[in-house]
Amino acid sequence: MDSLCICYNLVDHNLPEIPLLPEAYVVPITNGHLGYVEKQAIPETLGSYNIEFLGTPHEQLLDICSHLKIKTLEQQFMPVKRRKSLRFSDVLKDPKIKEVVLDYINKKLSVFYSLIVTHQYAITRNAQRKDPFENHKLSIGNTILKPILEFTKTDEGIEYAFSLKNKDTLIIPKNSDISILLNEPSWIIVDKYLYQIENLNANKLKPFFDKEKITIAHKHIKIYLEKVIIPIIKNIDVITHGFDIITHKNITSYSIEIIQDFIQNTYVAKVTFEYNTILFDYNSTKTTVSNVRLENDDQIQIIQTKRDPEAEQEIISLLTSKGLQVSNNLLLEAKASDDPFEILNWLKLNKAQLEADGFEIKLPILDDRTVTIAPYTIEIGSKQENDWFDIKGIVTIGDQEIPFSKFIPYIKQNNRFFPIDEDDVFVIPNEWMTRYKKLVDFGQIQDKSVRITKSNYILLKDIIPPEETSIEDATSYHYEPSSKLKATLRPYQEEGVQWLVNHHYNKLGACLADDMGLGKTLQTIAMLIYAKEQLEPVDKKVEKIRLDLFSDPLEVKTYLKALIVLPSSLVFNWAQEILKFAPHLNIVKYTGPDRKKITPYLETYDIILTTYTTVSKDITALEKINFTYLITDESQQIKNKESKIFQAINNIHTIHKISLSGTPIENSLSDLWSQMEFINPGMLGSYSFFKDRFKIPIEKHQDPECIKELKTLIDPFILRRTKEQVAKDLPELSEQTIYTEMLTEQEKQYESQKSAARNLLLGIDSTSTNKIHILNTLTKLRQIVNHPKLVDDKTKDQSGKFQDVTHYLSTLVKSNKKVLVFSSFVSHLGLYEDWCTTNNISYLTLTGQTKSTDREAIVNDFQQNDDINLFFISLKAGGVGLNLTKASYVVLLDPWWNPFIEKQAIARSHRIGQTNNVMVTRFITTNTIEEKILQLQEKKKGLSDEIIDVNAIPQYIEQNLDELLK
Repeated sequence: MDSLCICYNLVDHNLPEIPLLPEAYVVPITNGHLGYVEKQAIPETLGSYNIEFLGTPHEQLLDICSHLKIKTLEQQFMPVKRRKSLRFSDVLKDPKIKEVVLDYINKKLSVFYSLIVTHQYAITRNAQRKDPFENHKLSIGNTILKPILEFTKTDEGIEYAFSLKNKDTLIIPKNSDISILLNEPSWIIVDKYLYQIENLNANKLKPFFDKEKITIAHKHIKIYLEKVIIPIIKNIDVITHGFDIITHKNITSYSIEIIQDFIQNTYVAKVTFEYNTILFDYNSTKTTVSNVRLENDDQIQIIQTKRDPEAEQEIISLLTSKGLQVSNNLLLEAKASDDPFEILNWLKLNKAQLEADGFEIKLPILDDRTVTIAPYTIEIGSKQENDWFDIKGIVTIGDQEIPFSKFIPYIKQNNRFFPIDEDDVFVIPNEWMTRYKKLVDFGQIQDKSVRITKSNYILLKDIIPPEETSIEDATSYHYEPSSKLKATLRPYQEEGVQWLVNHHYNKLGACLADDMGLGKTLQTIAMLIYAKEQLEPVDKKVEKIRLDLFSDPLEVKTYLKALIVLPSSLVFNWAQEILKFAPHLNIVKYTGPDRKKITPYLETYDIILTTYTTVSKDITALEKINFTYLITDESQQIKNKESKIFQAINNIHTIHKISLSGTPIENSLSDLWSQMEFINPGMLGSYSFFKDRFKIPIEKHQDPECIKELKTLIDPFILRRTKEQVAKDLPELSEQTIYTEMLTEQEKQYESQKSAARNLLLGIDSTSTNKIHILNTLTKLRQIVNHPKLVDDKTKDQSGKFQDVTHYLSTLVKSNKKVLVFSSFVSHLGLYEDWCTTNNISYLTLTGQTKSTDREAIVNDFQQNDDINLFFISLKAGGVGLNLTKASYVVLLDPWWNPFIEKQAIARSHRIGQTNNVMVTRFITTNTIEEKILQLQEKKKGLSDEIIDVNAIPQYIEQNLDELLK
C-alpha cells in the first residue's frame, strides 16, 4: 500500500531576480519513490488525507509556502488601487520595492531550506503534475560546503580559483551543474544535491561556472585585491602558490564578557580569544581569518590566523573549574538558577582570581551605565509606632550608602536595575525581590522609611529580628477560665479563648470562624469576662469616694463597654447566653423605638447588644463613643463593602475587634476582604489591590502561589475548627441522599419549562436576559421539581418527591423522632403543613414572616414538647441563631445554591449540646436541575479550604447556565 507525504517543489516564476519559490503537494511514495501529485498540501486537504502536520515543522513550512505565493506577495507589496493595471514584474522595477521584496523572500527561504535539510523532507525542482515527482527530486547534502580560494603567482599577474570542499572531495564549479537558490546565506544545487555554503555569497561563484581560473593583470592587482578578494577571504581557507603565507596561531590575550542571551532570557559569559589583533568568539564556528597585504605590486603576503582549539579549551577549563558550564551554543552560564543574573554573583566571587588568570573582564552595559559588581550589604530595622511598624534600612554598595526606601519603587515594579549614578547601575539581588516584595506591596513610603500596618507583622518574620515586632505568641499570656464563667469549656474552646486573649494583648483584630454549632458565642463571652477582669479603675489616682464622714468609700466602677452587633434574630439568644454564662456582666439591648433613652448611658454597661440595622441608623451617636470591644456576629452581614452597614461599622471607635462567622467566605473572596478590612484595616490593601493581587488570580485561575500568600497573611487572624476536627466532642453525623423521580405529567411540565428556559437564557430567543430573569426562570424549574402546585395551585398534578418525602416523614413520626425539615420555599413547606393537618401530625413552623418576639417561644416549644415531631423551617430564616438539639433528624427538601446555607441549617441540630447521632437526608430529583446544583457544588469545592479551611465558594449561577439546563 502506498504511503503519502508532503513534498515541497521549487518553482521558477520567471520574475527578474526572484529566486525559486516553494509550493507544497501531497505525493504518494511507492517503494521509496515519489509518485504523481495527489493534491496541493493545504490544511483542508491534509485533514482529508489524515496527514498530521500541526505541531510539526511542516506547519511552519506550509506557512512559508503560503506567504511566498505570488498572489500573496502581490497583495502585500502592490498598491491596492493599481493591482488591476500593474503586473508584479512592473512593481519590481522600482529598486526600493524590489529590495524590500527580495529581503522579505530571502528571510523566509533561509528558514525554509534550513528546516528542509534538518528534517530531510522531500523536495523537488520544477516538478510537473504530468510527471512523477521522483524525476525532479533533489537529494540533500549532509555537510555544509566550505569554500577554498586558491592563489597562484604567474608572470602575467595572479591567478585565482574557487573550489568547494565536501568532506574529503573538492567540487570544481566549472565541472559541475550548479544552480544558485539563495545568495546570503548561500544555498545551491550541485548535480541535484541541495547544499549550503559556509561564509560565502553564492554569487561569487558565478564567474567560475564557465572557467576554472581568473587572471588578474599586474596593473589591476591592487584594486582587485581591495575591492574583491580581501572582503571574501576574511572567513575562508586560502591556498597559495608562488608567494608567502604568514600564519598566526598563538593566543595573545583573552576576555570574558557578560552578555544577555535573549532566547534563554538570562545573562551569560562570552569568551573571546585574541590572536595577534584578530578576535575569535569561542561560540563562533569561524576557524580561520585570511588577509592580504600588498607591499608593492610585486610583494604580496597572505596573512592567515588560525584558531588553536586545544589552547582555547585549556582557558575554558579555567572557567568550568570555577563553576560555569558550557551551553549548547558555546556560551558559558552559571549552574541552574532561577536568577537570570546569577552569573554576576559568580563573577563577583571569582573576579580577583579571573584577573590573576589573565582574563580581561567586560561588564554589561545597561542604558549607557555599567553594571557594578561592587560588594553590597543591607541593614534593616524597625520601630513600632501605635498601629504601625516603621521600617528603615541602609544599603551599602561599595563606598556608597543609599536608603532602602529608594529601592522600593524598583522592587514594586519588578525592575531590578537601580541606577546608582550616571555611570553605574546596580542589579537588585533576586533574593531581595522575593524577600521584600510583600513588604513593598503592602507598605507605604514615608520619607526614608516604609510603614506597614501592625496586622501585617507576619510579613516581617524573615526581615527583622522577632523582638522588634513586639508581637507576643499565643502562650505569652496564659488563660485560665474565670470562676465567674458559669460553664465548663471544652479543650478546643479553651484554646479558642487563649487565641482571643493573645489578640487582645496584641491589640489585633480576630475572626473566630469555627464551624456552626461549636460554641463561638460561649468562647466570646469567656473572652469578655477575661477582658473585664483585666480592666483597672478609670484612674488609679482617683481616691475612693465618701458620701459622708461615716460611710464606707465607694469603688470607682469600670465598664467593659463591649458593643456586640447581631442580626435581629440573635439578640435574644445572646442575652440569654450572657445571663446564663456571665450573670455578673451588666448588659443592655440597644434596639427598638425606645433605645434613644439609653444612648446617654451606653458607656455604663459591660455589654451592649444591638443590630446591624440599628448601627446603620444610629452611627452618628455611636461613633462618638470609645468602645473597648466591637464584636460582629454572623459577620458576613458586612460582606458588601459598598453597603451602609460596612461603612458604619468601620466608623465606630474601639480598641479591640472580633468578628464571628462560620462562613467568612460566602459567595466570593470579596467577602473575606470586607471582614479582614473590618478587624484589621488595611491588612489586605485597598480593594482594587486585593482584587488584582488575589481575587482574580485565585477565583479565575486557582493560582497556587496567590492562595499560599493570602493564607499566610490571614492565618494569624482567622481561627477555624471544623466539626470533624473536634469530632470527639460531638455525636456522629451521617448524611444520605435519597434520589426521587418525577411523575409523568410532572416530567412533561418540567421538560417544557426547561426548553423555554434554554431559549430564553442561552440566546436562542431574542429576549434579553439579566440576573433577575435567570433567578426567576431557574426558581420556576426548581419549584416544578418539588411540586407542580408551587407554580399552579389549581393543578391536580402530583409530585414524586412529595410522595417519597411524606412516606419517609411518616416512618419517623411513627417512631416518635424529632425532625427538622428545611426548604428554600415557604410555599413548599405549606404543602407539608397541609399534609400534617390532614394526618393529625403535630408540627411547628418558622419562616421569615415569623416575628422575632415569637421565635423564642416556638424554639422552646419544640425543644421541650416531646409530642411535637416536625419542625418546618425556611432555609434562610433558620440558618442562624437556633439551638435545636432535640432533633436528631434533618431533612433538606431541596438543594440551595450555596452549600454554606445548608451547612448552617444542619448545625441547628448537630451542635454542642446534642447527645444523639444526627442523620441528614437530602431529597434530590434525578435528571433535573437539582442534580446539576449538586454537581456544580462538587466541582468548585476546595478553593476556600486552601485559604481559610471552610467550604467551597460557589460559582456565580449565570456562569453555569448551559450545564444547569442540559
